This record gives sequence, structure tokens and C-alpha cells, in this order.
Amino acid sequence: MTIKILHVSILAAVAFALTGCSMTPPKSQIDVQAGEHFILNEAIHIPAGKVKNTIQFGQLNGGGFNSTEQHCRIELYALPEKAVTINPQRFLIERVAIGDEMIAQANTSLQFATNQYANVQNDAATPMLLAFGENQRVETMDLVHLYLVSNTQPNVYRLTCAGALSNGNPFDAPRSYRPQREQINRILGTIGSIQP
Repeated sequence: MTIKILHVSILAAVAFALTGCSMTPPKSQIDVQAGEHFILNEAIHIPAGKVKNTIQFGQLNGGGFNSTEQHCRIELYALPEKAVTINPQRFLIERVAIGDEMIAQANTSLQFATNQYANVQNDAATPMLLAFGENQRVETMDLVHLYLVSNTQPNVYRLTCAGALSNGNPFDAPRSYRPQREQINRILGTIGSIQP
């Protein structure tokens, strides 16, 4: 009986380890890895009622940014009732995840798509084509999430860095590519850096 429990425990541990490893992107996709550090050199202020501040071209931009260029944002876990300052510190990067993100479309373009669809019947492909143009992908930003750990600032959640908004147009490259270490450090400027 004890041997059977031991085998089940070992199999469960191996399955968990394999699942965890498969969630971490390899260096061929992102050259920043778990176990490295985000060094914050300058204090970052986040206003009450906000959970992030955006960094672009080495400058803090509040919540706004130019979506046609790469950018980073530092994010909190919880929405603060009063302004918060993230103090300079060496944060451990506990986990790395990659993905993409859509930006909400303006109400006018959605309304246009809805009105156009109302005039066409029985064609399931039509709404997508009218909403986004024929043979076009939805505009997204390829991004990397760097999940941060701090014993002294536990509300600091992650640093997310993204490429420029693109629908796959080759002319958007290389700005639309997911930022790697070199690009992230350039985006951050003197505010911070990623280091082993």
C-alpha cells in the first residue's frame, strides 16, 4: 500500500513539474528568464485609483503611451485608495509569461460594424470582414509579463513589456516584436533594467 502511494505521489510530482516547465517560455522565445532581476533605479508614483504606470522612451507616462512604439508598464496587485510610490529596489523575477493583447476599439468603429452587419443576412464570415477589413488580423501587441517578488513591497505585481500595436503588417517590424532584454532596457532607460 505504501509503495502504491509513493508511486502515485511521484507521478503527480512529475506531472506537476512537466506542466510548470511547459508554461515557461524557452530562451528562443524570450531571453529574460525566471530567477533574473528587475532593478528599479527611480521611484515610480501610481495615483490613487490606478494600478499601473507606463514607461516609454525612458520616461514615465502615467497611464498613456504611444501604441505604435514598444512600452512597459509596472503593475500593482490591488487598486490603491491613495497614491502609492514604488521605491527603488532589486525585484526577483519569479515567473515569465508571453502572450498578446488586444486594444479596445473605439465605439464608432464597433457601431459601424454593427450597422453594416444589419444589412447582410446569413453570412457568418461577414461581421469579421466588415469589422476589421478584408483579410486583416485584429491589431494586437505581443507582450512579456515579468512577475515580480518583493518582501518589502508585496503589492508590486509585474512588469509587462509590449511591442507596438500591429495587425501583422511587415512594415510594423521590428517595433511590433515582443521586446527582449535589450529592448526592455532601452524602453526603461535610467528608470530600471533587467539583469541576471
